[in-house]
Amino acid sequence: MSFYEKYVNSKFYHFSDGLLKVIFVNLLMIVTTLLGLVVVGLPVAIVTGVLTLKLVLNKGAIGTFNVYVSILKKILKRSLKTILFFEVILIVLLFNIFYFYAGLEPFSWYYFFSFMIMLLLFGATLIAFMHGLMISSLYEVNIKSLLKHSYLLTIGFSFRALIWLIVMFMFIYVIILIPILGLFFGLSGISLINYLVLVKGYSKVESLNESLDELLDEIY
Repeated sequence: MSFYEKYVNSKFYHFSDGLLKVIFVNLLMIVTTLLGLVVVGLPVAIVTGVLTLKLVLNKGAIGTFNVYVSILKKILKRSLKTILFFEVILIVLLFNIFYFYAGLEPFSWYYFFSFMIMLLLFGATLIAFMHGLMISSLYEVNIKSLLKHSYLLTIGFSFRALIWLIVMFMFIYVIILIPILGLFFGLSGISLINYLVLVKGYSKVESLNESLDELLDEIY
C-alpha cells in the first residue's frame, strides 16, 4: 500500500477532511445568513447546515457546495412559515423576560417567579424552534400541527433539550471569548450541536427517522 493510500485511509485524513467540510459549511452558512438579513437567513442556514453535515459527515457525500445548495433550495420555502411564527413567539417571550427582570428591583416573588417561567418558556420555545425547522423541512404541516409536534419533541427529548442548552451556552461563551473561532465554526458549530444532540434522537421515532432518510436520499 502506497503512502497516499495509507494517508487517505488514516484516521487523521478523515478527521482533517471532516474538519475542512465543517469550516466550508460555516462559510456557506455565513453567506446564507447575510443574504437572508439574519432574521430569515440564520434559521434557514442552521437547518440547512444540519442536513448538509449529516450528509457529508455521516453518509460520505461529496461536493459539499452542491449538497448545501440543493438542500437550501428544497427547504427554503417550507421554512419561512416556521421562522415567522416562532420568531414572533420568541420576541414576545423576550419582551416579557426583560419586563419581569426590570420588576425585580425592589425584589418581588411575583416578578421573580414570572421571570423564571418566562425564561423556561423561552428556552423550551428556542428548542421547539429547532425541532420545528426540521419538521417543516420534512413535512407540509399547518401551524397547529407544527407547534404541537415541535413542543412534543422538546418534552419527549427533555434530557437532550437540557444537554442542548448547556452545550450551546458553553459553545457561545467560547466563541465570545475567542471571536476568530466564529469565522470557522460559529454557525456550523450550532448546526453540529443540533445534529448531535437533537436530531440524533430522531432515530427513536421511526416515522421521523424514515422521513429524514427519504429527504436526504432525494438530495443525494
